[in-house]
Amino acid sequence: MGVATVAPDQATITFCIAPDHPALPGHFPGAPVVPGVLLLAEGLQRLGLLAGAPIQCRRIESAKFFRPVAAGATVTATLTMAEHGQGSIEFTVATIPVAHVTIMTTPSAHE
Repeated sequence: MGVATVAPDQATITFCIAPDHPALPGHFPGAPVVPGVLLLAEGLQRLGLLAGAPIQCRRIESAKFFRPVAAGATVTATLTMAEHGQGSIEFTVATIPVAHVTIMTTPSAHE
């Protein structure tokens, strides 16, 4: 796990998708790009580890991917929780926004 910070209703983690990850070989051979679903899954899993409990995403409200993420890039994911289980995750690479995802979680994920 990379650098991690936790504050009330917010958590940030940095991580890297290894260039030899099994999801990458078919995703633009020769210039692998991290699939959006893998970016989100890895971010949620690692943020859950930081929080001490899995983040139970029950629905993705919106997902916008602004730029491709290259295999091996260091990604920062910041989860900010709001009322009623709504959360937003900002993904950046070198401080440049690459994705924004809004999720709804189960109550146990944010109590």
